[in-house]
Amino acid sequence: MALWQAWTDLLQGILQTLSVDWRLGGGVAIIVLTGVLRGALLPLTWWLAYRAAMRQAILARLEPQLKLIREISAKDPHAQMQKTLELYRQHGIKIADGKSFLGACVQMPIFYGFYQALKTAGGSAGFLWIRNLARPDLPLAIVAALATAAMMAVAPHMPENVRLLLILVPAILCFMAALHFSSGVALYWITSNLFGMVQTLVLRRVLTARTGASLG
Repeated sequence: MALWQAWTDLLQGILQTLSVDWRLGGGVAIIVLTGVLRGALLPLTWWLAYRAAMRQAILARLEPQLKLIREISAKDPHAQMQKTLELYRQHGIKIADGKSFLGACVQMPIFYGFYQALKTAGGSAGFLWIRNLARPDLPLAIVAALATAAMMAVAPHMPENVRLLLILVPAILCFMAALHFSSGVALYWITSNLFGMVQTLVLRRVLTARTGASLG
């Protein structure tokens, strides 16, 4: 608990330094620190995204074979599972990706600590049209929802039959959450989502160049 408190206190101190001592203002301080944290974790998040994209690409190529297995073994779930697992093993796919799970767990305390620091940060700093970053703001909540939708829209290999649902549901949830939390938290979500969107677009170009196939 003491270590966690020290982490959130450090983040709050950095925000205070950027905002007051460096005279960036509360909003720019949040954007800068979010960018620094995302940049520091870029090697990890890039590796995780690369693994996920490659896995999705392999599964997309295997879909005809998986469909055939489902049709042939429709009345025998056990045989269907065995054939599916064998196909996965042949192409180096694991049902549970422990490395990706561990990588995600590493990020959680870092960003959750920043989220907590933003929630507990007081003051009445303004940013652009926002008079008080400690209070929710409807236009900013809309921007947060749009940024979330944009990040989801560029995700590779999204199934077409649920594509719209996978874009709208996170955006709606983000909008509702942004109306209940401070504008500072919403600004953090916007910055982080835009960073993630740019990373995904760059990753798609890299994978397309390497594989020669579209990842849209």
